[in-house]
Amino acid sequence: MTLELLVADIEQRFGFQTLRPAADLAPARDLLPTGLPAADELLDGGLVSGAVHCISGAPTSGATSLLYQALAGAQAAGLPVVYLDMGGRLDPPNAAAAGVELGRLLLLNGASLKHALFLIRALAQQRLPCLIALDHPAALPLAQLKAILRDAPLTLLALSPRPLPGMQVALECQRQDWLTQGRDIVGFISQLRLTAHPFLPFRQVRATFDIPREEACSARW
Repeated sequence: MTLELLVADIEQRFGFQTLRPAADLAPARDLLPTGLPAADELLDGGLVSGAVHCISGAPTSGATSLLYQALAGAQAAGLPVVYLDMGGRLDPPNAAAAGVELGRLLLLNGASLKHALFLIRALAQQRLPCLIALDHPAALPLAQLKAILRDAPLTLLALSPRPLPGMQVALECQRQDWLTQGRDIVGFISQLRLTAHPFLPFRQVRATFDIPREEACSARW
């Protein structure tokens, strides 16, 4: 007996859809688009609500640009955005150039990990959908964060120069080439790699990042 005939026989005996794909039981995922088409394609739509994400990469790899794009995307979707600047690295002009509304960005400067956890837990208790960014945390207590976010509509996004272990969603950025106009550097092309995700396999795409005009004019060969 073929599998199709077996399923048909079981359904005739016990009812329609007695057997069904396990994927049908997967919980619905709320996704938050990053605003960068290549990244959203890689992520099948965007960041996963309730998950701990990490964007990693060296300077001029696109990691910071992708973070700022995600902040702007969350604001455009009407969500509050909280920025925990643990390394004092926020670049307001570049963030604004990526579309971040600085007047609506809730900033905690020089946040310690203890302060960050306290704030994340407090926001989770409010059950208010929002995006929380952690800029350059030295480490993340993943077990605590997973417990805090388990039933909360929060999206947590860490930025790190190197991959952080155990992330539920991990994106790695690596610059591949510069884009020029004449002697001016106006942007770059990066490889984005998805190395961890609860629902998706490893894959990668190429993304183009612009350099703000005032910086491009001074970046010459």
